[in-house]
Amino acid sequence: MKVDIKSVFGDQYHQEVDYVVITNQDGEIAILKDHIPILLSIEEGYIRMQSESNTTICYVLQGFLEFSNNLLTVAAYDISVSNTLETAKEALLKDKHQREQLAKEENVDFSKLERDLFNHLKDAKAGKL
Repeated sequence: MKVDIKSVFGDQYHQEVDYVVITNQDGEIAILKDHIPILLSIEEGYIRMQSESNTTICYVLQGFLEFSNNLLTVAAYDISVSNTLETAKEALLKDKHQREQLAKEENVDFSKLERDLFNHLKDAKAGKL
């Protein structure tokens, strides 16, 4: 079966696997080749992808997946792919923290720019005849 994973931040993963095990807020489910079509949501969980000699873990935050015609499609807000669950989770939380810090810095910069623009418009007496 094919696995196609995408996140809002552009992370992508494409792989041919034998089966997957999905863990989400409702429990755990395994999907093998020729499984019936299924649609699941994942608030926070992981997907373990198993091929002949390789196990890959994809940690997922806020996503959903669809399995149909031996294609597993995952769309998520945020993902991290690694060989172990611990490293995948750590990488995702580290990336999330960095994005939050960047967003805070950008918000501070925008508020300063807005304040400067207001002061310049006030000094220029824009809008007064």
